[in-house]
Amino acid sequence: MKQILKSIISRPGRSVGLLIEIIIVTIIGWIVIEPVAILTTTALLPAGYDHERLVQVDFSRLSRRSEDFDGEIPDDKEQQMEAYDRLLRKIRERDGVEHATFFYSQSFESLSYGQTSINPDSIYCLKDDDNYVGVTMIDYQPGTDFFATYGIKDPQGKPFNEPKEIGAGYIVSKTVAKALVHDGSVIGTRFYNWGDDEDDDERPSTIVGVTADAPYRKGDGRQPVAFKIADPEWAIPQGITIRLGQGVNPRAFTDRLISGIGEYRSGNWYITHPQLLSDMRETCFAGMKRELTQKWIIMIFFLVNVLLGIAGTFYVQCKTRIPDAGVMRAFGASRRRIEWHIIAEACVTVLAGWLIGSVIYLIYLHFQGFPMDSDIDYRIVKTIRPIWHDTKLGRYSMIGGIILLLLLATAALGAWLPARKVGRVPIVDSLRDE
Repeated sequence: MKQILKSIISRPGRSVGLLIEIIIVTIIGWIVIEPVAILTTTALLPAGYDHERLVQVDFSRLSRRSEDFDGEIPDDKEQQMEAYDRLLRKIRERDGVEHATFFYSQSFESLSYGQTSINPDSIYCLKDDDNYVGVTMIDYQPGTDFFATYGIKDPQGKPFNEPKEIGAGYIVSKTVAKALVHDGSVIGTRFYNWGDDEDDDERPSTIVGVTADAPYRKGDGRQPVAFKIADPEWAIPQGITIRLGQGVNPRAFTDRLISGIGEYRSGNWYITHPQLLSDMRETCFAGMKRELTQKWIIMIFFLVNVLLGIAGTFYVQCKTRIPDAGVMRAFGASRRRIEWHIIAEACVTVLAGWLIGSVIYLIYLHFQGFPMDSDIDYRIVKTIRPIWHDTKLGRYSMIGGIILLLLLATAALGAWLPARKVGRVPIVDSLRDE
């Protein structure tokens, strides 16, 4: 190590220039890589249900000006729901269909969005903090195989079985259950627990089941969800979600359904617009995907150009080490030792530059207040479902480690290629200019 440091110090002009270059690259690397790593982690969070096997069809109604419109059918909600029930039964009878259920405006991958707040367990509460958790609500109709259709699991990863006696109860995801009751069972407790007993008696919200976590839409990250019974007074099914059997090709099924969709009509109501739920997930994620793609392109462009520049700099500098290699060979140094000596110099230079650059950037972040962008704002959810970027130590250790590995790999490659040639140059040729 002493010999390596002496070799670096003996060339102050080249070493300082290369060190400054690595410091600049390190700082820019922090700026570019951090948002990409966080967004990519959010995008890769599992869906929590079997979207690959799901197809959705929408409900629609014939216009009064249509030739097929039947004016003798009462145009009321009762007739509409009877028609929807008949369409659901017909869909379930179709070949390749394993389950089918109604979906509402507040459902997975929907553009509509409904959120409520819950009062968490007092163990999470801190003074002068927002002690509540926002929960995205999903409507469903009991007894229609909703959970079996979507393939929703319980907290242990097994298929969730819908409770037979639901009443006006709520089914919550694992994160919500943990937020409400830190240690113990949440079954039988109230979903809304704001201390108003009179309101709780008028609108009971007993929790009757717990599912695994499943984000409402792709890109929502760890946003918790809960399932409530659709209010028949105002919530009308928007369509049918179809779960295909094992081995059924979703796109082939959709194509066949489109070609025979005229069969699925009941009175003045019919189904339309079959689409894969996987495609709907990508549609919901499109805005974030564009942002993520742009950041990946910028990061890759930056890294390729800058790292190639560093590798080229090491390559040029190592080629000038031929006379030094001749001296070392004359004193008995082996080719392998010469190669590793040159590579070690490159790695030590990178380590020093990375360390200085990281310290400079962290000092800058300190004055900026250490902004901690994340997929979720609720501290309680971060406590229940921690991810590497929730804490300063985890976030900056991970990003700093990625940058260091990239720099070391680039420097080692840039130094190893010429080091092989330097180590193999004959002693006479390498000492000719001395």
